[in-house]
Amino acid sequence: MPTLAKAQLIERESPWGAAFDRMYLELCSNRTPILTALGFYAEHDLSPPEVSAIPTKDEEEELRQIASALTVAAAASEIVSTGVLVATLLKVSKNPNLFFARELPQPVEWAIAGDYQRGDEPPGTHWRDIWGDQVATNPGEVEQPTDVNIVKAARAAIARIQETRKPGRPYNQADQILAVRLGAIFRRSGQPIRRGNEPVMRRGKAVLVEGGPVYDFLELVLKPLRAYLRERHLAPVTTETIVRLITDDFPKAS
Repeated sequence: MPTLAKAQLIERESPWGAAFDRMYLELCSNRTPILTALGFYAEHDLSPPEVSAIPTKDEEEELRQIASALTVAAAASEIVSTGVLVATLLKVSKNPNLFFARELPQPVEWAIAGDYQRGDEPPGTHWRDIWGDQVATNPGEVEQPTDVNIVKAARAAIARIQETRKPGRPYNQADQILAVRLGAIFRRSGQPIRRGNEPVMRRGKAVLVEGGPVYDFLELVLKPLRAYLRERHLAPVTTETIVRLITDDFPKAS
């Protein structure tokens, strides 16, 4: 009687590893202003450390969560046509070993992650299983995917894409991802999240531009992602769009 194949450890490094490491290291090099903007030191009743100081475990955990959000956004920014995406997912649904070789285009893994399930939980709950330890925020939260669940996720992704497929230019998924994940991180600081105008000098004249604590935080943490996207000629992410998406359910400042 045939039995389900047991999960095997993946020997190849996840394609997300290098991008995550880069994001994390760049955030670490600028960690004092980032964590100050996040209210981290005030919350822990600490003075901002010297630049040369080794990051503490608490600092590392906070920065890893931010780096994880940036890495996921970078993956979603990779450009693959819908036709190619669906065709590749179809191949994976017939041969899940294509996934375990870790050579799929990043958007394909992104699509699989969005529909991945271990059991009956909501799709995408355990998206980190697809990308591995590099994007885990807590030890032990990642499990090795199974062939059956990879096939199921690939088929679900195909159905979802085909149902929502529309003509015209697709929206930037990275902005939405950053709004959800960085918005949640910033919200924990207890600082207000609302859109407002602040006066700045441009060409010798005072003008009003959108600004505030969440804008300052995003401008700091988005730097490594923006450099990554620019090098690969991918669509940029914009602070204003991200804040608008974050504040959809929040009152606008008068």
